This record gives sequence, C-alpha cells and structure tokens, in this order.
Amino acid sequence: MATSLPTGFSVSIDPGGLRFSAAHFITYGGSCENLHGHNFHVRIDAHGNNSDDELVVDFVLLTRLAQAVCDQLHDKVLVPGKSPVVQQTGENGLVHVRSYDKYFVFPEDNVCVLPIANTTAEMLAWHVGEQLLATLRETTDISNLAILEIAVEEADRQWGISRRVLRDDR
Repeated sequence: MATSLPTGFSVSIDPGGLRFSAAHFITYGGSCENLHGHNFHVRIDAHGNNSDDELVVDFVLLTRLAQAVCDQLHDKVLVPGKSPVVQQTGENGLVHVRSYDKYFVFPEDNVCVLPIANTTAEMLAWHVGEQLLATLRETTDISNLAILEIAVEEADRQWGISRRVLRDDR
C-alpha cells in the first residue's frame, strides 16, 4: 500500500551549496567496485503541520544543520562500518580496508567510517537523515514533522532517497 503524504505543509531545501565531495566504493553481486569519487548534492524535504510560528521547520536552521553533516563527509573516503563483506583495521595512523579482491590503505584522518552496510547513494541519504534528525531533536521541537526525506545526488540526475515517516497522520 502506498504511503500518502499527510495533509499539511512542506518545505524543500535544495541549495546549490549543500554538497560534499568524497570517495567511496560499493559492494554488490559478490564484488567490490574500484574506489572513485563524486561531488554529492543533498536535497531535503520536510512534511508536516505548521508550528505555532506557522512554519514546518526553519529553513535556515535546517540548512545549517544539514551543512554540518555534509562538512563531516567532505574530502573523506567513506567506508561502510556495518558491512559483512568489508573489513577495516587501523594501524600506525593508517586504515586498511579489504573487500573481496580489493585492498585499500588510507591515512586515518582521510577516512570517515559510517554506521551503514554500503556506501550507496540511498544509504548515504539515510546517514545524512539520521544525523540531521539527531541534531534537529537536540536543537528544536520537531513534533510537527511527519516525514523527512533526504536525497543524495551521486551523478547528474541520479538520486538515492531515504524517506522517514516520523508520524503517520492518515
């Protein structure tokens, strides 16, 4: 059954500067891709009811918090920390990463190990959403939000999307 949007309002944030450049590889079909990079772009859609201030969520706050998440990923090698087929170890300031027939070694400060099983655009969107939700909850009341959707563009017009239903208003 399709999930319909709640009756209410939405905000969409698609600023040109909400980006991060990073290297990654994905695993699929019993193999590991070559290491490669992208200039990722992030879009945010928040759906819900207006607050007492007549807004779903403050655009400026949402953008600032999302930029902080992007900054953590920028200029990093993104490594999945929960993958059953990717192993990583640290030694002497280096991170050694193995998956299938691939072996990579990176300076520790160049690596961002993420709590995801694969660094696909969909899972990067999920990670950005998790981080964003955590900081939103610490910063402001989000009880009026029903759905938070994060999209990560990996290549021109190719988006991975993570959609969280925070409250079901049907």
